Formats: sequence, structure tokens, C-alpha cells
Amino acid sequence: MYLTSLYIRLFKFIINKISKTKKLFYLGTEYGGWHFIHNENLQNSLMISAGVGEDISFDIEMINKYKIKVILIDPTPRSIEHINKVSKSLGKSNTKEFLDGGSQPIEAYNLKDINKNDITFIKKALFNKSNQIVKFFEPPNANHVSHSISNWQNDFKKESKFIEVETISISDIVNFYNIDNIPLLKLDIEGAEIEVVNDMLKNKILPKQLLVEFDELYNNSLKGYLRATYIFFKLLINGYKLIKTNKFPNFLFVFTKLN
Repeated sequence: MYLTSLYIRLFKFIINKISKTKKLFYLGTEYGGWHFIHNENLQNSLMISAGVGEDISFDIEMINKYKIKVILIDPTPRSIEHINKVSKSLGKSNTKEFLDGGSQPIEAYNLKDINKNDITFIKKALFNKSNQIVKFFEPPNANHVSHSISNWQNDFKKESKFIEVETISISDIVNFYNIDNIPLLKLDIEGAEIEVVNDMLKNKILPKQLLVEFDELYNNSLKGYLRATYIFFKLLINGYKLIKTNKFPNFLFVFTKLN
């Protein structure tokens, strides 16, 4: 935990030195919500949200606030079931409150002004290559929903239980949907974020805001810190600023051309 404490202090020091902003907003539940910067370019635009589990409160509130179109990406069986239930409830107002934790009742989402054209759902795992069949390792706690390609949750043990899923890359998504501009990209993909961000930068896909959880930092392992630090500095040299870290290890990066 000492290493984690030093890591957090380092990032807070960097944030204080390089960035000051008063435009921060927060949407979603305590578990599934994210900080982002309010900007007019979000209005009537498109965002990509990878790794959605059973809490899409952030995505639904973004649609309601900005009339934004959302591409959701997650191959997890429980996530697929959750999104299917949401799709059947489109047009309905919320009748329940959000709960603590990562599993939300469908009735808690305000879906009154949301229709099927607002949400696209890709039942694949976001990774650095498409059309691969990869092992998607189950979490050690059966009550949890998030699976992982890197298997960081099981300390990278090869004998862990898994399902097999098909992958898709960010570049193929951009090409298939003819996306010219990504105002916001959210990555909560359980260890695959390192490969995805590296592929994103390699292909010059530069979302204006990047909301990313570096899951491997949870393990307090040297491997996780080295991988995260590598991609962190790669983002910096490609024009991103670290704006905020909250609920460590959730990070908000903003491309420097954002006004």
C-alpha cells in the first residue's frame, strides 16, 4: 500500500502543476459515475463507453444531459442481459433510486426521452486487434460482473476460469461507424486499457476527453505500475493533460486542443 500511496501523491502533484479547471462535472452513481469536463462539443455528439457491466448510470445521464449518442461495448453475459433489459424499458421514467454497488435496477434509469437510436451496443471485448477469440477471465468473486483479458483480478494465474469472447479494436469501430471525432471515450475494461490506449495513439485516434480506469493498479504490483506509468507518459507526449484522478485509479485526461 506504500507504493500505492506514493503513486497517488505523484499524480496529484502533477495535476496541481500542469492543470487547473473549474469545468468539472460528475454524472452517474458513486460506483459507476465519472468526472468529465463540460464542453459544448458534447451536445448532440457521440461517445464510446467500453466496459459497462450492470451500471450504465453515467451513460444514461450523459444522453439525458447532452442528447449524445452512446456506443456501449461489453461482451460479459450479465452486462448483455442488463443492456437488453434497458432496451426493453426505453421510453419509461425512473421509479426507483440507484443502489450502492455496481448492480443497478433497470427502474432507476430515467429512460423517458431515450430511444433505440441513442444507444448502440457492441457485444465484444475492446482490445488492440479485432476478430480474435480471447480468454475472458472470470472475477474471483462470483457476485462481481467484470471479466478481464489480462486476468489481473486473479493475479494473472493461468488456471483461472474463463469464457471466450470476440475482440474489436477502436480503429475498426471508428471506421465502421464513420466516426470523425470522439468528444469522449470511457475505458473501464479491466486491464485491457493499456493495449487499447496504445493502439488508439498508434492510429492517431485522439478523443477530446479520455476517462480511463487503470485496473492493474489495484493489485499494488510492480508490473501494474510499470504498465500504467508507460501509457501515462505516452499520453502526455501525445498531447494529453491529466486533469483529475478520483476514486483511484480512475483518471481523466484531456487532449490539449480542447477549448
